Formats: sequence, structure tokens, C-alpha cells
Amino acid sequence: MKPIGGYFELEFREGEHYHKNAIKLSTARQCLEYILLARKYKKINIPYYTCDVLLEPIKKLGVEYNFYHINEMLEPIFDKVLDKDEALLYTNYFGLKQNTVLSLSKQYKNLIVDNAQAFFSSPVKHTDTFYSARKFFGVPDGAYLYTDYPLDKKFPPYVPNLHTKHLVGRLVHTAEMYYNDYKESECAFSNMEIHSMSILSEHILKALDYQQIIQRRRENYMILSHHLNNLNKIKFNISDTDDVPMAYPFWNDKVNLRHSLISQKIFIPKYWQCVFEWTTAQDIETEFTERLYPIPIDQRYKEKEMNYIIDHILE
Repeated sequence: MKPIGGYFELEFREGEHYHKNAIKLSTARQCLEYILLARKYKKINIPYYTCDVLLEPIKKLGVEYNFYHINEMLEPIFDKVLDKDEALLYTNYFGLKQNTVLSLSKQYKNLIVDNAQAFFSSPVKHTDTFYSARKFFGVPDGAYLYTDYPLDKKFPPYVPNLHTKHLVGRLVHTAEMYYNDYKESECAFSNMEIHSMSILSEHILKALDYQQIIQRRRENYMILSHHLNNLNKIKFNISDTDDVPMAYPFWNDKVNLRHSLISQKIFIPKYWQCVFEWTTAQDIETEFTERLYPIPIDQRYKEKEMNYIIDHILE
């Protein structure tokens, strides 16, 4: 029996997880570690255009890895026949490549789908798939895993007591003031053992209005698309799909665009700095890292903020 009375804890609306049937872990990279352990893969093929944190579980488990290139539409340039103990990992970039995921799932039995950027994309049956909540919501941790190969093991929940300062701080102060705290919280996950999702993140993620979030993200994306597609070298139309993007990918050669937007407090991440170490200047992945701008479209913002972004890109 829990204690009755006394001071109050945080309260949340009692709902349910969007991925209610998934295994709930702490981070996406831990989901990958879980898959590698469960499937006993000896080799894995990963895209050059990815985050280097995915290498943590791969190196930790001594799994051999090879990189492959993608094309200008973010699709894999890969025609290898996989061995039984070999996997292909593909990223559902910006939540806009579900059709590619479906195609690959028919071609490769040992496919691993990285949906860290595609929280609302449906998992493909019998295909190992993982998601990251931190890319979409204000939570200290949280990841979801679909697999047909569950491990017979329980993992301790992550305790985020020391790594929520940036989440609370940004509510009442500026993003810049708590950016170092955010970076510290991210570093805390480095080489961490597998944990289940924290109780705090569970409560937050069960309290969200997912249909409202889906609608807002799609509306914001379409506003940017309407005004910027003529300047964008890569175009994805979501009007005839169910895609819910993480961001609006804007591929443009405008000089100093990232710096200009940041100066107006429009924060644009760079995906991913590690790519410069893995590729040459001639590779498309280098071009994407330098000039493919993930413009924010998330549920915190409405048409007013989208127009503010558009005005500063067009000026």
C-alpha cells in the first residue's frame, strides 16, 4: 500500500501510451542493444547518415559493422544479400520514409527500423523497430521497442532525478539558460546499461493528447511546405499519407542560413556532426549534414511561429 496523505507529487491525466504494446526502455540505443542481444547478430549495416550514439551498443557487444550510403531521397544504396546473422538498419528519416521502410521489410528479413525520428509511424509486423520519445516530447527519457524476440530479463527503471532541470527550467526561463543542463542530461545516457523507462516519463507519455499533437505537427509541416517547397531541393508531400514528421527538412544552399536563424532564436540542429568524420566532401551525407536544415514544426508551435520562421528564411 502506498502512503496516504501528506504532500502532493506531480499529477497527470491518466491515459495510455501511444505504443502501448511495445517494450518500454529508456533510450533508442538501448533498444538497439536489446535487439542485438536477442537476435545474436554478428554483423550490422548502418547508414553513414546517422547519429554516432548507435555505435555504442554495436561496439559494446563486439558486433562487426559496415556503413552504406543513401541517395538524394534518403533511400539506401544497398543491394547486398544478408547472412543469417547479419542485419540491415535503416532510419525512417524525419518520419517521412515509411514507404521505404515497407519496401525494405519485404526485401530483408533481418531489417531493423530506426524510428527515432518517426514516433507516429506504425511498426511493420515481424520487423524489429524502435522509437525515441525524447525527439518528440518533453520527457527525461523514454523509448519503445517492437520485436518478436523478447529477452527473459527485467531491467531496472531509469531514475532521472538529476536530469530534469532543463525540462522544468525552460518552462520559466530561456532555452539558452538551460542548454548546458540539457547537454549534461544527454551525456548521462552514454554507455548506460539497459534500463526500463522511468516512472516520470511513463506518466507524462500516458497523459499526452496524441491526436492533437499529430494534427498540429501535420498542419505546421504543410504551412512550411506551402511557402518553402519552391526553394527546397528535397520535397515530401504528406497530404496523401499518414506521415507525422519530426521536422520539415529544408535542403537549401543559402549561405549562413543556420547561423541567421539561430540569431533569431530559431534553433536548428545539425544532423549529424559525426558524419563529417565518416564521409568525404563529395558524399551526399556531407551535403545533408551541412545544408539539410530540420526546421521545427512540433506541437508547441502554431501558424504564428511558422510564419516567423518563413519570414526569416525568405528575407
